[in-house]
Amino acid sequence: MFTATDIETFKSFSIKCVPETIEELRDQYDALEEPSYFSKKHWSRVQMDGSISDKVLYEWLDVSYNLVVAKLTKKERLELENL
Repeated sequence: MFTATDIETFKSFSIKCVPETIEELRDQYDALEEPSYFSKKHWSRVQMDGSISDKVLYEWLDVSYNLVVAKLTKKERLELENL
């Protein structure tokens, strides 16, 4: 899992983050918060308040996805590539 949201409201979503940069990003973006139900060291909640550009949001989603894929086995990564 690389992201999670309430599909009824989509007021926010959670993404996996690089632990070494997570606090810096939270300081830089008010809409990036500690998550309620995930590890604060590895995850952040993004409030969809319009303050973060779509480009940055897509970059964060790519980072989150790539962090999760990197943890998969080689076999799982190959299977994912063939979807």
